[in-house]
Amino acid sequence: MDEKEPLLQIKQLKKHYPIEKGIMKKQIGMVKAVDDVTLTIHKNEVLGVVGESGCGKTTLGRAILRIVEPTSGEVIYHFDDKAVNFTTLNKKELRSMRRYVQMIFQNPYTSLNPRMTVFDIVAEPMVLAGTFTQNEIGERVRELIIKVGMEEKHLNRYPHAFSGGQRQRIGIARALSLQPKFVIADEAVSALDVSIQAQILNLLQDLQEEYGLTYMFIAHNLSVVEHISDRVCVMYLGRVVEIAETEELFYHPLHPYTEALLSAIPISDPTVKSERIMMPGEIGNAANLPSGCCFHPRCRYAKECCKKEYPVLKEIGQGHMAACHFAEQLNLSGIKELKLK
Repeated sequence: MDEKEPLLQIKQLKKHYPIEKGIMKKQIGMVKAVDDVTLTIHKNEVLGVVGESGCGKTTLGRAILRIVEPTSGEVIYHFDDKAVNFTTLNKKELRSMRRYVQMIFQNPYTSLNPRMTVFDIVAEPMVLAGTFTQNEIGERVRELIIKVGMEEKHLNRYPHAFSGGQRQRIGIARALSLQPKFVIADEAVSALDVSIQAQILNLLQDLQEEYGLTYMFIAHNLSVVEHISDRVCVMYLGRVVEIAETEELFYHPLHPYTEALLSAIPISDPTVKSERIMMPGEIGNAANLPSGCCFHPRCRYAKECCKKEYPVLKEIGQGHMAACHFAEQLNLSGIKELKLK
């Protein structure tokens, strides 16, 4: 299989939330949580999605799966040699296609039903699908629970009996129960201890290799993203500002926002001094976006044209795209240069 074969194509995807006021709920504005996102995810790759809180990462993931309904745009999946536009499916069609796409949620303490046993939690998607016998469900549940590093004796216990790392393993088993092709991991390790994070990341990589999975890995921690991702997509205020292969993006960023994010990565060596780039202000308001480039109020390289015209996301190098008027002129510091300062 060609590793560059597309699994998912997102075209001009938008998710806007109306701002309403008064008893009559008059619309007075719009929160542009995801605004005109276009990207392709290839089969068997891990696409990392990073950015500050409020940049639209989670909303993008939920809109792709139609957990929240997109305002406009297309989400096209390529499954079994056929293209399926998720945005045009009715409820019945969507339900039948959900076996191909699953999500691992951020908080292992709230994503599992406390009234259900581990067996019931993992089996539930197969029961709802209605295409599996009881024997097939039992065999699949036992197989998965062992694959994620737990034991059969855990199947009759309830979520409260487990640690956060164990609960996330249960969530991963549930996500894989229908043998999906595409999995969105939404901050899947952010609520866990660092040592447990490493175990879960290694587990995800092992499962990807064994089952031929494709991941969208949403995270704040760029060190985690660097470890697991083949490519990285950087978002700011609902838009993609840069996307490239992981090594290329980390060592040769083209967007000032990416440079600032990379400078915030902690360095384990206390003898090495890093220079963090402090962005003024806070992330902008998605309900009242700045004119021109939405990053210009916080950008130390901004010029007058940045305030008037929004830069188009374009390819600067091989597979390296950035939305910056001066992407080809700026000499930005990557992670290697920043760590050597």
